[in-house]
Amino acid sequence: MTSHPGLRIGSFAGAPIYLRLSWFPLMALVVVGYGMNLASLRSLTDVQGYLAAGVVAGALALGVFAHELAHAAVGRARGVRISSISLNMWGGQTKMQTASAATSLLVSVAGPLVNFAVAALCQLIWLVTGSADFFGFALAAQVNLAIGIFNLIPGFPLDGGYALEALVFILVGRRSVATRVTAYTGLLLLALLASALLFTGLWRSPWVLLVAAALAFYLWSGTNHSLKQLAQDSDPRHPLRASALMVPAQLADPHSSIGGAHQRWDGVSHLLLVEQQGLSVLPLALVDPTTLAASLGTLDQQPLAAIAQPLAARTLGIQTGYIDTLDEYSGFAHYRLPEEQRGQNLTWVVMDAATPVGLVTSQAMTQAVLATVGAGTSSSK
Repeated sequence: MTSHPGLRIGSFAGAPIYLRLSWFPLMALVVVGYGMNLASLRSLTDVQGYLAAGVVAGALALGVFAHELAHAAVGRARGVRISSISLNMWGGQTKMQTASAATSLLVSVAGPLVNFAVAALCQLIWLVTGSADFFGFALAAQVNLAIGIFNLIPGFPLDGGYALEALVFILVGRRSVATRVTAYTGLLLLALLASALLFTGLWRSPWVLLVAAALAFYLWSGTNHSLKQLAQDSDPRHPLRASALMVPAQLADPHSSIGGAHQRWDGVSHLLLVEQQGLSVLPLALVDPTTLAASLGTLDQQPLAAIAQPLAARTLGIQTGYIDTLDEYSGFAHYRLPEEQRGQNLTWVVMDAATPVGLVTSQAMTQAVLATVGAGTSSSK
């Protein structure tokens, strides 16, 4: 059962914007609870205290909304389809289509940067006015500054974590490595947080302890999810590993005639056209069984290269786990392809050291993904 998205309050680039009902108790808590606290200050009247709390609540709402709109705006500018924007008591969430690592990096940092801009605007208003009636803007600047800094923490599921993952991928080109680095960074941050509380004595402050517990819970939830993904990635029985998805291929010379190749064909396998380069075998192109069978009798004297199809630019290793395999299919690695190739039915060569040992087709990948999703849906009912 899916949760109710909340109240639809508008749209952006065709994507609905929802305000979840949990948002209203949060705003009421800020205005009433924080207002009572501020009204008790000797430097503020009751009216000024509640007015300041109202400004903080408004700036908090503006900051979160602008944060999510920034994600969506940058994504849309980069050609990404936005599915929805949702605001709730924990902040917000912008759902969008998978994109390139560079786009993910830009989208991730856009939100916190907008919070810094809102903080600067609030601080400017406070500096220009300076009266107690506008004290809420000084607090609002601190709130938005805190939101921006918090979101830039380099651990899942925060914006900084996704930015780090994208940056590592840009540097090393492997999604599994990027996920591992970000997950372990989250563990390191948790250890540093616990050490700071313990050795500085800050754990004695209930407020500091509450904030630290919330941060630790948030970091652990994202880090734990990533660690589970990495554990599945190393499972040799996972159905989305390259070794589980691959089908056998029969090696052939691209200059061989179609008729001659058909005589040596096993009648089932794809023909992988290769070229020997020293001790290595270089995959060049592919002839699928249907095309080979259809060419028999009419193109017998033509070389196999005449009916060959291109291969995916990158190969998969026999030990490649599901994270990198899926990434080639629809993730960061996929979006490194030229745009005209992204909708094609790609075929990846699976290599064992320098030797081709099989093929993974996008059709097989699609079927395996649908089967995995279907199995997960059935088990969750």
